[in-house]
Amino acid sequence: MAEEQVEDSETPEKGEPVAKVPADPLALKDGKIAELTDDLKRLQAEFENYKKRVDRESGERAKASNQKLIADLLPILDSFDKALEDTKNPGGSENLRKGLLGLQKQFLQTLQREGLREIRTDGRFDPFLHEAMMREEREDVEEGTILEVYQKGYALAQRTLRPARVKVAYKKAPEEAEDEGEDDDHDTIDDEEFKDENQ
Repeated sequence: MAEEQVEDSETPEKGEPVAKVPADPLALKDGKIAELTDDLKRLQAEFENYKKRVDRESGERAKASNQKLIADLLPILDSFDKALEDTKNPGGSENLRKGLLGLQKQFLQTLQREGLREIRTDGRFDPFLHEAMMREEREDVEEGTILEVYQKGYALAQRTLRPARVKVAYKKAPEEAEDEGEDDDHDTIDDEEFKDENQ
């Protein structure tokens, strides 16, 4: 009878919630790992798709900007064709010169609309904007003054595309002048003394 009472107390009556039996903790961990692994794989796939989309869009943007630039350069190509036609006419050298000057102006304006600017060379040397190809000793100008431009330099927005290649003035340092004077003061053997010593 005592056993019957125990059995009755273990069986729930109607309306009472059934107590859940704790599941195997190892099975719970395996389920959680599988769920996280699936989430990770989905995130990796989404990220790969995102990278491909960004690459494709940047390529399309580059093509679009190239198309715009090429479309802007087409009138210059037309002007070159016209200039070449003008060379066939006798005595067209002056017309050719004018045409080439017009082409240069048109080409430069097109590039300037895209943000290109010429690097200034009418002042002091700046190693971030200029490349010194030669130096010349000069006393009549300040040291670091640009004396001559060998090749123009250009920048796009704030970035230097090509530095200007220039000749730069420098002044001889006073120490260099003294060193040269000291070299001249050293005793040298005359040819006659040298002959006398060796005989």
